[in-house]
Amino acid sequence: MTRLMSRLVPALCLAFAATAFAQTPTPPAGTPPPAGQQQRPRGPRPAPTNLKALPKDTTGDQVIAIMHGYTGALGVECEFCHARNPETKRNDFASDANPVKDKARLMIKMTETINSQFVSKLTDPKPENPVTCGTCHRGVPQPTVFTPTPQERTPRPPTPPAATPQ
Repeated sequence: MTRLMSRLVPALCLAFAATAFAQTPTPPAGTPPPAGQQQRPRGPRPAPTNLKALPKDTTGDQVIAIMHGYTGALGVECEFCHARNPETKRNDFASDANPVKDKARLMIKMTETINSQFVSKLTDPKPENPVTCGTCHRGVPQPTVFTPTPQERTPRPPTPPAATPQ
């Protein structure tokens, strides 16, 4: 019996301690998270400001999704286009201090124009994918110029002779 108790008591103590530590108390509402921990935003993000290339009614969540697409297409982080606030050391997304942001806006408008005025007119076959930043950038900030190698160039088919009017 003593041998059973000598094994059972430490096991019960360990189980009790694990249960006690596993249940972390919920801090009262309005209490900031502990240092080093970030709290995820709850609910929708605030409405974005200073939208010039995106529709004015774009929500904060939509802007974040669109921007993640741009960062992937260019292989960059947010700081590539967005200026950093020197006081807070965080990105100031509304700021126009970074000149790259103006180039990005111009290229956003360029892809929209290509898709709406040109790609949309193609019908046979109808393109399945629109032109995006990734079409040219392919994951790099500065797209490279495409020059086909001689092996990639295929000879043109011979043109049929023009019919002579009779």
